Amino acid sequence: METAITRRPNDGTPYGARLRKLREMLERTEADAVVVASSANLYYFTGVWIDPHERLVALAVRRDGDPVLVSPDLHRGELGGVGLDALYWRDGDDAASLLAGALGAAGTVAVDEAWPSGHLLGLMRHRPNVRWTGGGGLLGALRRVKDRFELDLLRESAGAANRVMTSFLRRVRAGAREAELLDELIALWRAEGVRELSFDPTVAAGANGANPHHAPGDAVVRDGDFVVVDTGGKLRHYCSDMTRTVAVGEPSAEQRDVYALVKAAQRAGMQAVRPGATLGDVDRAVRGVIEAGGYGAYFTHRTGHGLGIDIHEEPAVQAGNELPIEPGMVFSIEPGVYLPGKFGVRIEDIVIATEDGCESLNADVTKELLVL
Repeated sequence: METAITRRPNDGTPYGARLRKLREMLERTEADAVVVASSANLYYFTGVWIDPHERLVALAVRRDGDPVLVSPDLHRGELGGVGLDALYWRDGDDAASLLAGALGAAGTVAVDEAWPSGHLLGLMRHRPNVRWTGGGGLLGALRRVKDRFELDLLRESAGAANRVMTSFLRRVRAGAREAELLDELIALWRAEGVRELSFDPTVAAGANGANPHHAPGDAVVRDGDFVVVDTGGKLRHYCSDMTRTVAVGEPSAEQRDVYALVKAAQRAGMQAVRPGATLGDVDRAVRGVIEAGGYGAYFTHRTGHGLGIDIHEEPAVQAGNELPIEPGMVFSIEPGVYLPGKFGVRIEDIVIATEDGCESLNADVTKELLVL
């Protein structure tokens, strides 16, 4: 085991400011330190994406000392320039003991809740007198309001999604299998330079659209079907996400009515994003429109989720979440109506909360009912 000091001057990146905010938040909690360990959280604080596999990689952030990275030596090349004290270990070393030392005299330690429990158990053996607590609330509270660097990346990622969706919707056609269309969708992402998707896409034809997370299969798009398309990709590790529903052939009166209802609900949700409102207010605005239209029982999920490095992160737009909306929060507004055995409709935009409302990242992709 060996140590390295890798301090460098502030280079204008956001990572130092994020660590300072985390330490300020620690001062307002009972925790003396926090262990940051998920790939997404480490990326947030360092700008380096590490997939640790089974090895221990963590960042110890304390109230009373400088942050310390603990990493396998094989990641020295990637982490050596991030401007933090680092402790490197090699296979066969006791990495947990290094991390235990990096926590100093901390008596209460918050732990990244995405960290494998095996690593935590190893750390606990070295620090049997520490009080351990969950760190998800602390880290989530910091990440749920995006800084300008993140907002720029999210706009860039959404731009790629807008181009992909616009091109793809023109390809939806009767006679095509869902899986065939999925291949075409993935090819469009590749043409945008996107190699990793935010999640497994949905291409759901006809009655399959009533399953919100339908996995594309051998179902064939037929004349008269609604097709629900939900997709997103990652640019520089920041996600995009969007859903549109299109008609193949002339839709029925019921299909048109449900589409118009979901569109109105989505618009009501966007209009509810304003200073002084809560995330629960947005959910109520959306749900109220669908319930008034008689389809409340068929809107079976929350109105939205936060989005950033992770596809689902804070804040959740759902009933009971009375957290006030702050400028810089980023989340989806995605009402849906799902009629078993018949069809489904979902319309989703990602929005950025602003000082006076919200900015849709997907406004370039029409929400008018496309009849193909």
